[in-house]
Amino acid sequence: MPQLIPYHLTFSGGLHIGIRGVDLEESSVVIPSDTLFSAIAATWRRMGQDVDQLLTPFAGKSPTPPFLLTSAFPRVGNVRFHPMPVKPQTLFSDALLQTRGKALKRIQFLSEGLLQKLLAGKKLDEDLFAEETKAHTEKNGFALQGGTLWLSAAEYAQLPPAFQREKGKELSIRYEPVWASERTPRVTIGRITSAANIFHAGRVKFAQDCGLWFGLAWTRVDPNLETLVGQALALLQHAGLGGERTSGYGAFTFAEAARVTLPDPTRGHAALLLSRYHPRGEELPTALTHAEAAYQLVPVGGWLNFPGYAPQRRKRLLMVSEGSLVCPPDYPAGDCSDVRPEYPAGKFAHAIYRAGFALAVGWKTGG
Repeated sequence: MPQLIPYHLTFSGGLHIGIRGVDLEESSVVIPSDTLFSAIAATWRRMGQDVDQLLTPFAGKSPTPPFLLTSAFPRVGNVRFHPMPVKPQTLFSDALLQTRGKALKRIQFLSEGLLQKLLAGKKLDEDLFAEETKAHTEKNGFALQGGTLWLSAAEYAQLPPAFQREKGKELSIRYEPVWASERTPRVTIGRITSAANIFHAGRVKFAQDCGLWFGLAWTRVDPNLETLVGQALALLQHAGLGGERTSGYGAFTFAEAARVTLPDPTRGHAALLLSRYHPRGEELPTALTHAEAAYQLVPVGGWLNFPGYAPQRRKRLLMVSEGSLVCPPDYPAGDCSDVRPEYPAGKFAHAIYRAGFALAVGWKTGG
């Protein structure tokens, strides 16, 4: 896998990422990789680029994507978090799984330092944060956001000032909020009766020096496309990501961080997904039925917004979620699916792509 370029995102006005099957009052804290890709492609169109030509390497039966994206995950200062693997048996000993099972179920993200150790084939028993009723040791990691985030002891010093504590009181950072889920009252006015209809929209508001990050990996050198991606991000930070952007949600600033090298996935062995993944037909069933595979599926739907057309529902896809262990027969794995709606009179006039390419890293711990 080429080096991963991390982009740190800071949201000043909150963020709304819709969750399928949940009303407008709820918001996810993760921006899926397919959403990021679509946002970049839509920005290219607003820039006047020939999007169909730019997306040619991504589309088709044998795609050769010039770059891959992770999903956007939480970030606390310079400490980046990754999805917790869906197979905890590979992270810990059987004894710890039995005694700390409830705490492990709450963990949704682990830090980059812990991920690096895990990918080297090491167990993480000593790095788990201490129970609240027991003494903290120098090797114990720390929990944030009530146990949702987990970082190593070595990464504690990288946390922002608001998360630093005097010696002996470090465990209290578990309850220092990294983000808060809020519901904001909104109102619509009827065009005929002028009657007011109140509703609520959910948003995620991040603490100071906290936000999200995503990674971009180039699979080949393409200076022109690199320039276009940078220009798209520069415009996208003002247009915003996610929903409810007309209310000020989703606007961000971004900064590129030092590149990170992660192990390559190898054929015949499991790989950990840092993105969503939509397998091509020839990758099934091998990608999901291998002995080392462990995965979760997520339904992906939503609306399309195309210039000159009314909003319409996209086709629904099932994708493999971040944190899953998959075994594609070869890389790059996945595809770019055309999710334009179909009607009795025919298809929507333009292709609407949803990227499901696997940005995966080599997994060495076994099953």
